[in-house]
Amino acid sequence: MSMSRKPAKKVSLADIAAMAGVSTNTVSRVVRGDPEVADKTRKRIAALIDEMGYVPNYAARALASNRTGVLHVLLAAPMFHGHGRVLLAVLNASSQAGYHVSLSYAYSPDGRLRSDIAPFDVDGVVILGGQDPTVEMAVAVGQRVPTVLVLTSEKGLDGVSTVAIDNVRGARIATEHLLDQGLIDVVHISGPEGWSDAVMRRIGYQRACAEAGVRPRVLVPDSWDSRDGYDAMRALNRLPQGIQTANDQLALGAMRFIHEKGGTVPGDVRVVGFDDIDGADSYAPPLTTIHQPFDRLGRTAVRLVRSMIDGGRPQDITIDPELVIRASSIL
Repeated sequence: MSMSRKPAKKVSLADIAAMAGVSTNTVSRVVRGDPEVADKTRKRIAALIDEMGYVPNYAARALASNRTGVLHVLLAAPMFHGHGRVLLAVLNASSQAGYHVSLSYAYSPDGRLRSDIAPFDVDGVVILGGQDPTVEMAVAVGQRVPTVLVLTSEKGLDGVSTVAIDNVRGARIATEHLLDQGLIDVVHISGPEGWSDAVMRRIGYQRACAEAGVRPRVLVPDSWDSRDGYDAMRALNRLPQGIQTANDQLALGAMRFIHEKGGTVPGDVRVVGFDDIDGADSYAPPLTTIHQPFDRLGRTAVRLVRSMIDGGRPQDITIDPELVIRASSIL
């Protein structure tokens, strides 16, 4: 005679909370992808969720709410380091919140963006932008679906939430780090034209110079690539006391030029980048830079779009960057 087996008890949020020693609400916030949960707590709860086999009932949730359970990500810029890191964070936060993610590429090599590729049958859209035309695109998409624009310096867009790094502050504190050491000849290698990040970082550099009574000197390359950092310095054809660049790749190219001219970093020229990309601490010498919390950017974007899906108003969130001092800028 066969004996019927009792079905395994379904793991609940309360079960996870009891094991973690936290409230059920805290576990729920982790499941929803709330970025404000302390990183240590979030990782511990996420591990328990995986270990105990908690599975949210997404189908029931979607039926009850008349939603698709899908978020769409629009890539509206070339896939640089920061965009890739933010995308991964959006994917992870969306998964934790019970959403599937669809993806499309709106950027074309000629710089034009298409706003007609955001599908109608999704609950919300996250746009990874940075270039000027992205703003118009975000507003157009935001007229028909909850939308968050990431990596922009624009605020107060009609019907659109935004989340970004304070690029002005980042470039300002990077430049002040050099000026505070007594340097008076500090060059800024900007990002290319047409990028809001490049404009804001240039403004931060210029403000720091103005406050210190130092004459600014801005070099504008054709791209964000290291070779254009090298070409910008070759066009300058001299070694300044300090260089502050709009991203880490430009700093790498500038450092190559310094070495080819027989100079040393930081002996002859002190260098500060921006982004803190993977490997910045392995440059020769390790690069002082501005750290951007890309993971937090992505998680915040998901939180904002979910808030709008639930009827919340658009919000503009600006996150402070951090100066990471390494050997390239100090003697």
